[in-house]
Amino acid sequence: MKVKDVETLDPVTVNPGASIDRLASLVTERGIAYAVSETGELLGVVTGSSLISALTSNYARAATAQDIMVAADSFPHVEPETDLHTAAGLFESSRVTELPVVASGVLVGSLPQRSVLMTFSTTVASLKGNGYHERRALAILQSLHEGLIVIDRDLIIQEFNPAAERLMNAKAKDRIGQKAQVVSRDESPIFEVMRTGKARYNVMTPLADGRMFSVNYVPMVEDGEVQGIIETFHDITEQEDLRSQLVSSRDELDRAFALTLPNSRVEHKLKHTPEYRDRYDPETGLITVTEVIEDGNYKHVVNALKVLADLNTKGIMSLLGISKDVLVQSIIFHDLGKSQPQLQIGQTVDPKKAFEHSPAHAARSADIASHFYHRDADVIWLIRYHHHREDELPLDFPRHLMPMLRLLQLVDGLSAALTRRSAQIKLDVEDTRVTVYERNRHPDFNKSRSVDLFTGEAVVLNID
Repeated sequence: MKVKDVETLDPVTVNPGASIDRLASLVTERGIAYAVSETGELLGVVTGSSLISALTSNYARAATAQDIMVAADSFPHVEPETDLHTAAGLFESSRVTELPVVASGVLVGSLPQRSVLMTFSTTVASLKGNGYHERRALAILQSLHEGLIVIDRDLIIQEFNPAAERLMNAKAKDRIGQKAQVVSRDESPIFEVMRTGKARYNVMTPLADGRMFSVNYVPMVEDGEVQGIIETFHDITEQEDLRSQLVSSRDELDRAFALTLPNSRVEHKLKHTPEYRDRYDPETGLITVTEVIEDGNYKHVVNALKVLADLNTKGIMSLLGISKDVLVQSIIFHDLGKSQPQLQIGQTVDPKKAFEHSPAHAARSADIASHFYHRDADVIWLIRYHHHREDELPLDFPRHLMPMLRLLQLVDGLSAALTRRSAQIKLDVEDTRVTVYERNRHPDFNKSRSVDLFTGEAVVLNID
């Protein structure tokens, strides 16, 4: 039997520039995510452990999938034609719960360990006493690190593999032949599966000792009658702790950011103005929407503040003429007057026609900040003209604001890259000059550049 003959799953995929937040929501859901190219080539694998390592590092917020993934050539994989016994050996040696299925370098699916367990446990059940094939299937079940228990219709345990011994802290010799015990805090689905004959997969099961298991219950059916249950399980306590950690971090960030907002109406407006991730076609100049970010404007503002905070740690606020308070207020209000079109995933549009001319919403944002929230005059100037080129500025634009205008424009652009295209960004500050190392799917921004905040001199750098 081969990999193509058993159940495989749709793989959870991301682009290599995906942010920690994006990765966290996917990895905590299934425990693994695959970084792929635009053509579907497998580039690397992000696991729960690599994500946890990134979260505990000093650079967690700036990390991307490419930074923390295990390279594809260093991660075990199978092909559709791979023999299932070979796949079982990879599970045993790698101790992962899911393997990428690759054909000619392209990711075509993922093989969960439960498919191997179910296949060989069914083989054991059907070949009792049939010698070699039974022994071979049983040996595979004994070697895999996902727990397996086979229970007959009277709830008597028939199989109890070494992984089950480790996870349940019990010996097979003491459990086989005994009646199954319920160790979860809640009622076990085993009775429902026994009654209905319908399998249950990935059941989140909290144990009385505080751990969390993900459990599969598959009925063994003969002549239309349920003869027993194959139960496979693994410990996802660490994964769930990660999920809780991420939720807590996001809640803390939301609460901290909310303190900087003047009222709930500003928060509501930011959270209900969408942004769009898209794929840009340089030949036509058109974009195709790949994702709708419902609270995109809120995330855009948060990302802008993160970029500003990074620049602050590099000493940018120590420059004469740079005011942290003015910049923070400018960032919070700079897109409050923005009006976005309602686009759908897969829709292709001309961005010059679909989206409002940027200076128009900048002027509207400045009016809102001035007339309703009475922001400082410097803040209003920056918001109103942050989408203008320097040769478009009015003659009365305050010259002392030029360094902050350049900085606001830089931060705004980098935040858009992070929010809409999951760009990879690194920043350096030397005196009045900021250098940006950016990797972006949009060819116009996929470059490294340097700008002097005082003189406005901008240089494109030839840096790999």
